[in-house]
Amino acid sequence: MPDSNADPKTAILKQAVISVRAISKRFGGVAALSAVTLDVREGELLSICGENGAGKSTLMKILCGQHTEYDGQVLLRGQPVRFSGIKDAESHGISIIHQELNLVEELSVAANIFLGRELSQWGFLKSAEMNHRARGILSRLDCDISPKTIAGQLRVGDQQLIEIARALSMGSDIMIMDEPTSALTETESARLDRVIDQLRKSGVTILYISHKMDEIFRLSDRIAILRDGRLVNVMDKSETSPREVAHNMVGREFSLDQRTASLARIESMPALEVSGLWRRWPNHPRKWRLNDISFSVQPGEIVGFAGLMGAGRTELFECLFGVSEDEHGGMVKLNGRCIHFTHPQEALDAGIAMVTEDRKRLGLFGNLDVGQNISLNSLHKDVVARSIVSAVAERKRVTGTIDQLQIRTDGTNAAIGSLSGGNQQKCVIGRSLLTDPKVLLLDDPTRGVDIGAKSEIYRLMRELADRGIAILMTSSELPELLLVCDRIIVLNEGRIAASLDADEATEQLIMEAATK
Repeated sequence: MPDSNADPKTAILKQAVISVRAISKRFGGVAALSAVTLDVREGELLSICGENGAGKSTLMKILCGQHTEYDGQVLLRGQPVRFSGIKDAESHGISIIHQELNLVEELSVAANIFLGRELSQWGFLKSAEMNHRARGILSRLDCDISPKTIAGQLRVGDQQLIEIARALSMGSDIMIMDEPTSALTETESARLDRVIDQLRKSGVTILYISHKMDEIFRLSDRIAILRDGRLVNVMDKSETSPREVAHNMVGREFSLDQRTASLARIESMPALEVSGLWRRWPNHPRKWRLNDISFSVQPGEIVGFAGLMGAGRTELFECLFGVSEDEHGGMVKLNGRCIHFTHPQEALDAGIAMVTEDRKRLGLFGNLDVGQNISLNSLHKDVVARSIVSAVAERKRVTGTIDQLQIRTDGTNAAIGSLSGGNQQKCVIGRSLLTDPKVLLLDDPTRGVDIGAKSEIYRLMRELADRGIAILMTSSELPELLLVCDRIIVLNEGRIAASLDADEATEQLIMEAATK
């Protein structure tokens, strides 16, 4: 007989709204999931943790109907279900916010929010009503984007908010969030926290994937940990620690709580000098994306660029890499020689490589396999006769990169889309490294990358700096910049607001400069 004095909230949490029983899923020769059994309690926020390739996103795609072929059983409120697709899952009250953006860039914000569920009457779209409803949903996110704005014109962070708004518009009572803050600023993440709190108060169950330990321990009730496709532990947040979670994820001990020892920089001619760099907004002759940017980077130095969304970090990297279509000017020197690139290939030929912040739209080629994605920028090094590429030489370089970066893949011929987000990011980084750059631009390089892979990327960055490569990086996570950079330059509305050595930089000083 139930205890009449029991806390109603506790009683609700004991009920399983979703159960998976012995779920297994394979992609070719790779086992993405192996006999996973897990209960998700009604009304809780359950964080799903694990390294890239551990099976987190695969499990979520089964629950949201994206993967329909698998072994095992899914129970929804105690009843067996097997969704025929995403719309079927949505009709049962389950929606997902994907790690990778799935917007139709040519459509408006409102059209994306109601995509597949358009409001119409007598065959005509009710655009005004969709705009009105979209504006109301966006206001819940403290987002002032116009519903009429074309989605492709928005930055990554704003596009992610549109994905979240679309999920909210469905009124789902089970919401899967796959790295929803990976492209958001701290301010945007804070308002998402408030939205999550509102959802939970209204009884929504949330499955939350994140690599950010502060998020996990701030938001979770429980934490489920996957490793190599298997469920290794489920713990109450109050009974564990970030170190224990990380150890369960990777199966080994390591530490990210101390800054990597700074290597001696090569004091010689700067690898890169920038003086008076400016960039205008298109069609706004008096509005600046960048204004009077001046700095230099030594060989072997890692310089971080901090700032709020729209401060000019990505815009700066685009100018340096020759992809800016806006009017811009100023002086840029590479190893003492003035340069002005009008195409990325010119930058690559000169010794500047860039890893973009948006791997799906700007970094990956979905129609090419893993090996081709990695070797694309360095094929000229494998030419043996005229325009003939040596397949043997290319494969050797690619496999060496896969081994160096520990990319989890079912071979060089595997589809790039079959890899987890973190392993896709490693492929993009590997492609840049194969060009043997003198200057490496890393635009938020660990976005969507797990804690184990982050430590590998940090180690790799220090090894590259030790070889004399100058590294410029941005990051939406201030602790990351403080951990790996020798110096941090803070941008504020297109201008340099501060330049801080690693020994003097703090999160407070950076945020003060970014917001003053």
